[in-house]
Amino acid sequence: MPSYQTLSEAISAMRERGFVNTFTIQHRQIYCPEQDATFAPEQLTLLEHYEVKAPQTLAGAREVFGFKTANNMLGLMTNAYAEYEPDEFAAILERCNYPSARRA
Repeated sequence: MPSYQTLSEAISAMRERGFVNTFTIQHRQIYCPEQDATFAPEQLTLLEHYEVKAPQTLAGAREVFGFKTANNMLGLMTNAYAEYEPDEFAAILERCNYPSARRA
């Protein structure tokens, strides 16, 4: 897996590799504004996960996750929501599918 120094570098590289959709959390579901579609977390499979330094954040880092939907749509989501609702973010992420025993 590649390594990135900044969040924008990670997002740009992922978009170039096809992660063109954006996922956000709304009402305990995952929403994709580009598709105007809502997904249950169980409908997403985590393909990629990166952590980059972000000194301006409370945690000192940002994360970006690359997901695939059941119909092979690729998208990404950052952990920005976790700054406001860390427990809910963790609970939603836990419900996503993982292709191996490795957790993000």
